[in-house]
Amino acid sequence: MMLRDAIFAALTTIAFGLLYQVRTSILWIAGAIGAVAWIISYTINRLPAAGLLSNFAGAFVIGALAEFAALRKKQPVTIFVVPAIISYVPGYLVYESMVAFLKSHFNQGMFFGIKAIFSAAALALGLALATALLRPLLRPRHLNSRP
Repeated sequence: MMLRDAIFAALTTIAFGLLYQVRTSILWIAGAIGAVAWIISYTINRLPAAGLLSNFAGAFVIGALAEFAALRKKQPVTIFVVPAIISYVPGYLVYESMVAFLKSHFNQGMFFGIKAIFSAAALALGLALATALLRPLLRPRHLNSRP
């Protein structure tokens, strides 16, 4: 079951990569990043009281693996990050929030809206932390690079 879902996560990432016209040789790497991130996110989500930790961990894994892949393939990090992170975006929560507001269910609309904001914040924090921690380690600046 988990393997099947990981394959679907990889295919979703590849589909978004095709939509953004990412080269085929890069698509498979981005798909693998999406699958690994989904496995980590799914595993953490099964823990009691995981909450937004699964979104944070998935985004962190995407950011970390994208940094490694970008360095290895000499490509921008965003080529790997964007297709893999799109499936995590809380669009359904925003949709549910808007529907609840339109039906005058303001408490439910606020609940879904705040949950979507916190989910997006967890994704942003995971990506930013992965970049902030790994980029200086992987791409050190030479002290004598400027005259």
